[in-house]
Amino acid sequence: MSSRPSRRLIALWVIVGALVVAVALVVALGGLQQRKTQLIDVPYGQQVDSGMMVYEPMSATVVRHTDAIYNSPWQLVILMKVRNPQSESLAPVDPTKPTMFGIDPNTRLVAQASSYSLSWTMPDTSSYAAGVRKLVPPQSDWMYLSLRINLDDPYTPADTYILAIRPMEFKTTAAYGYSDLKSWAPNTYARVYAISVPLTQLPDD
Repeated sequence: MSSRPSRRLIALWVIVGALVVAVALVVALGGLQQRKTQLIDVPYGQQVDSGMMVYEPMSATVVRHTDAIYNSPWQLVILMKVRNPQSESLAPVDPTKPTMFGIDPNTRLVAQASSYSLSWTMPDTSSYAAGVRKLVPPQSDWMYLSLRINLDDPYTPADTYILAIRPMEFKTTAAYGYSDLKSWAPNTYARVYAISVPLTQLPDD
């Protein structure tokens, strides 16, 4: 009986060796390293086109509620303008998808938006009330969007707060090919836009 390895075994070892070399090359080139940043810094005052809508952050306020009924004592509201260039009415914030969120510039902690309000006129920035309107009309002029974010202790207000906006794409989102209908969804391969918005701390409520 011959002690020489079979051709099939030799081919298997050649494939394994090639894979080991490929992985080693990827590691050497830094291919497995985490990307240094997932954010694209956008200068304050510049419009952000997410692909679905256009946003222009304006200002932010934060107030600390002393009443025990609030689970999260800090209420932060980001005021911005929004415009819908599409041909159908759309929601500027989707609570079921991480389309827009806040980032603490000190701790880098991420907080999801809890609610929003839309209006055609400048809202009262000293208070917040969720509005009835939820959609921005198609091909509309600028509207005002107030985005509320609830924050827990410990939180220390800074001079700015970071608004993060995910790029969107119109694509088929149903899994396993059950539907070919398209809808707006976050582009999971694109880096997120980040804008440092001036923050004003209001007196405790």
